[in-house]
Amino acid sequence: MKKIIFIIAALFIAGSYSYAQEKAYAPTQFGDHWFLQGQIGGSYTISEYHSDAGFGDLLSPHAAISVGKYFSPKVGARLQVGGWQSKNYYNNTFGEGTYKVSYIQTNLDGLLNLTNLFMPYNPERGFNLIFLAGIGYAHGWGKDNVEAFGGEGYGKTNSIVPRVGLQGDFRITDAVSLNLELTGNLYPDNFNGRVEGKKYDGTVNAMVGLTYNFTRGGFKMVDAADPAAIKAANDKINELRALNDSKDSEISRLQRELAIKPEPQVVVEKTKEIKEQTEVLMNAVVVFRIGSAKLEQNQDINIFNAARYLKDNPQVNVIVTGYADKSTGTAAINQRLSEQRAAAVAKVLTDKYGISSSRITTKASGDKEQLFPTDQWNRVVVFTAVTK
Repeated sequence: MKKIIFIIAALFIAGSYSYAQEKAYAPTQFGDHWFLQGQIGGSYTISEYHSDAGFGDLLSPHAAISVGKYFSPKVGARLQVGGWQSKNYYNNTFGEGTYKVSYIQTNLDGLLNLTNLFMPYNPERGFNLIFLAGIGYAHGWGKDNVEAFGGEGYGKTNSIVPRVGLQGDFRITDAVSLNLELTGNLYPDNFNGRVEGKKYDGTVNAMVGLTYNFTRGGFKMVDAADPAAIKAANDKINELRALNDSKDSEISRLQRELAIKPEPQVVVEKTKEIKEQTEVLMNAVVVFRIGSAKLEQNQDINIFNAARYLKDNPQVNVIVTGYADKSTGTAAINQRLSEQRAAAVAKVLTDKYGISSSRITTKASGDKEQLFPTDQWNRVVVFTAVTK
């Protein structure tokens, strides 16, 4: 039994760990995602001589009421109170037949939503399959047909009960769902008042019930943000800005030198050198979310900076190059994504800021070239200024 308890605890801890790693859902309060559950059905007892009895001889009623909470779309817990009767079979020198044991059982179950574990979360999904495992405490008493044991009776019993099961949850509305549950419970041998033949007694419970969810609409999705990654990206942008300023200073110095050179040949050579020096990264980098070509509002300032640079320098054209990070997606998906990112930025330059499309060239490098050492930094569009 210790091994079984350990396995149940390990499963619950593993599920809790996956919840701790969850970063795609809005934080919840203590009062969120509670539910109330009522169930009724039947129980089949497995104990001494049960194989000698008919299946229907060992069926008895079972009911339960539970209150619980989901900590994430995958992991939850519930406290349940249930029980009723257990029918058992006897076969001894006094005769054979069945007798009933009354009991009440309190359970603490961990819940693992297998559907949300292996599929994307959808609060409007019509069906969810839930694995449950837990520990119960059962209190039993009474036995009818005592004469069959020669007047031998027994007192009250108390049992620690490991249990596992599956629950199918069928959504009716945001608040109400229908559930079908099958659960196995493992009891010590004295649960039914007889210690003979088997090391354990057990019951299999099959129940149907309704679940009422106090929080409507399920868990809310949010955009996860990594402050460290944002700071690193800003640092890289500042580095590129500093590099651009340095190039501008070098161009200005060369222009001043060119102005004081009277020889035509020298002027042509210096002009060529200036053209080479103007092929620099502009003071703007547009950052995208993973797997997305949608422009975020906080990136508009970077496109504005590029547009202003082009308006101030009409002799300059621009190459708009899209990139994707290599750690996610396939090469084909990343190529298409980088093309969409470059096209989205070019469209803003022409439609919003009036930059002629003849001055814009779009390129897409997919994941073939990784400009930066961190994955998140490569989900970008970079501007390259080129003199006409």
